[in-house]
Amino acid sequence: MTSSSSSTQVKALAWLTLLGLVAGACAALHRIPVRRSGKYVRTQQSLIAEREHVWRKYNLLQSNVSSNTTTAGNYTVETLSNVLNLQYFGKISIGTPPQYFLVQFDTGSSNLWIPSVNCISVDCYYHTKYSSAASTTYQANGSAFSITYGSGSVAGTLSTDVVTVAGLKIVAQTFGEATTETGTGMQGASFDGIFGMAYSSLAVDGVQPPFYNLWSQKLVDAPVFSFYLANNGTSEVSYGGELILGGSDASLYAGKLVYAPVSSQTYWQFQMDAVTLGGTTLCTYCQAVADTGTSLLIAPYAIYEKILTMLNQRVNCSDIAALPTLIFTISGVPFQIPPSAYIVSSDGSCTLGIQYLQGADFWILGDIFIGRYYTEFDLGNNRLGFASTNSGSVLGADIWKICCLVALLGLWKLFNLQN
Repeated sequence: MTSSSSSTQVKALAWLTLLGLVAGACAALHRIPVRRSGKYVRTQQSLIAEREHVWRKYNLLQSNVSSNTTTAGNYTVETLSNVLNLQYFGKISIGTPPQYFLVQFDTGSSNLWIPSVNCISVDCYYHTKYSSAASTTYQANGSAFSITYGSGSVAGTLSTDVVTVAGLKIVAQTFGEATTETGTGMQGASFDGIFGMAYSSLAVDGVQPPFYNLWSQKLVDAPVFSFYLANNGTSEVSYGGELILGGSDASLYAGKLVYAPVSSQTYWQFQMDAVTLGGTTLCTYCQAVADTGTSLLIAPYAIYEKILTMLNQRVNCSDIAALPTLIFTISGVPFQIPPSAYIVSSDGSCTLGIQYLQGADFWILGDIFIGRYYTEFDLGNNRLGFASTNSGSVLGADIWKICCLVALLGLWKLFNLQN
């Protein structure tokens, strides 16, 4: 064998190895298409409704308040939809053959539930419903489940079936099959159900949350997931970002992630160093919850009152640029929320996008925060990571195209080496 032919074989072997790695990455791409939905106009009334939804969710609704796929590297990515920066949701399937549902990926709860074909509540009427009789992989559980949201509730039976998210099949996932939904406000939601991603200790009836099973069944490489939420908000519904299962995509954020340890393994709760508004300290060593199922920023009531006083109670659209910046300091690093983000404009009027909690002493950082800062939820190390998003990045969305291009170039190079 000549030196030249030996060198050619070594090069060919190297390219084959590279192609194998690329093919593995490409084969793991699981882009889930998103459904498009109608336009949502934010008003003062809708902000109050959103606040009441949060009160229900955290069981803080007062009795006197009425209620009217792809992958990045080896990381599986779920495409999301963003309805005017309000609701983020993606598609999953349950059963065999698959029955498809739009679910809100919610780090503020832990259960997966969807409407049952047996649900006759108004809240179920306009949504896709699960039929156990139509699935060959359905397993009866029979236990009753009930999730209370203040004055609202979801109830039904627990069922077990195959749940597929981003092309990953979770075997024997137990979920809530809702037969009644009352006072939840779900009849107007763009999604059918909830895909809870908080800690298992928060799960109703001791059900193992889906992400725990993704990890235990070795469907993801690490017990980590992350959110990139795109605040584009110009069209009725658009590409809303990505939920990445198994890690984080560094192409979607700038610099390094700043980590904070989880302080309570229920919600994704952590301690901030301080919160300031225009140089005035609102709180120090304050607790916060990172919640993708909440669109607003929620503050303890006393702090909310202080913010209103500082902003003179009213928000004038012409004065937004002159308003102070809200800063959350986490692990020594300031994370800024400019007034253009915490002020919501709609139909020529402007409203404060911060609401309040009574009876609670923690902040809730919803999509106003997570939409600006890439957020990693590290279940293995019990920590959260934050970094500024690369809002103009398309790498995460188009990585499958890049993989295919690299593979084609590799094949072309290999062909030339052999000839």
